[in-house]
Amino acid sequence: MAKMQAAAQGGPVVDEAAMEEMRRLIFEAPIAELAESQGISIDEAVQLRVEKNLEAAEVPIEVTVRPIEKQGKTMGFASVNIGGMVVDDFRVIDGKNGVFLGTPSKPDPTSRTGYRSTARVMDRHLQERLDAAAAQGYTQAVEKLIARAEALRPAPIKEQMAKAAKEAAQENAAHPAPAKGKEARDDR
Repeated sequence: MAKMQAAAQGGPVVDEAAMEEMRRLIFEAPIAELAESQGISIDEAVQLRVEKNLEAAEVPIEVTVRPIEKQGKTMGFASVNIGGMVVDDFRVIDGKNGVFLGTPSKPDPTSRTGYRSTARVMDRHLQERLDAAAAQGYTQAVEKLIARAEALRPAPIKEQMAKAAKEAAQENAAHPAPAKGKEARDDR
């Protein structure tokens, strides 16, 4: 029984090692080595490497969020740049599982909800990346608004009075003190 457990534990390690070797051949090894190990021509090895690199490449995603006063569950609207293509009017929604992006839609009186989607996200992995980028973008946008509001907020009266007193003291220190007593009158 111990041998079976050891073999079972060793199985995934061998598979991981084989997968790591295949990854090395496809992404790092010279093309000739890839072709020889797979028993294919150089042209086929080049095609295999290109296909695998395209599969592994992540499409760049940038989400820009415009927060609004909360209307129901809608917290804002977002523009999504997916590899150079921009799609506007995604809704930023506060759901029970966190912030996510709702696809853009337009009014449609013939549909059951009254709206029709104008764009769809078909890949679950892409939707998860969009949701994470939206949550991060919303947080950054709100922090920027808070910082801007803090910068525009006037100082409290107590702080204004303290600042004015300090400035007055500095200005008074720059002027000579008036002379008091009889000597000052005799100089007239």
